Amino acid sequence: MLAIADLVPPDGVLLHLKAYTLDEAIANVSSVASEITGLRASVIHESLMNRVKLGTAVGDGVLIPHARLPGLRRVVAFFARPLTPIPNPEGEPITLLFVLLAPEDANAAHLQALAKVAGILRDPNYKSILMHGDREAVQALLRGD
Repeated sequence: MLAIADLVPPDGVLLHLKAYTLDEAIANVSSVASEITGLRASVIHESLMNRVKLGTAVGDGVLIPHARLPGLRRVVAFFARPLTPIPNPEGEPITLLFVLLAPEDANAAHLQALAKVAGILRDPNYKSILMHGDREAVQALLRGD
């Protein structure tokens, strides 16, 4: 069974993300994702922005941009909490982002990862930790401690 802790690398928790637009937030996460995955940041950014245009807001200030990328060997996730809410053309301002990247052919793993993230975000206690917790608290939550 896929666990969130297996998807989010230690450097994949981005608290205090400095971004004033959704494009800037995705670019910043893409840069970190590039360092971790070895894929080009521009490819990650473009794929995520294309998906965002189709709609990835799940309500309550949460955005889950996700993309399938050639050359990626496994599903990887990133959690970002912007310093200030980011304007969102889909609705209310974005306060939390979970970015999911999956290999092109990882349909089941991609959907399972989306389901895991959605499960965490449905729990008010978990969401409170994601909104207000420090790095240690967020990483403990993602590990399932």
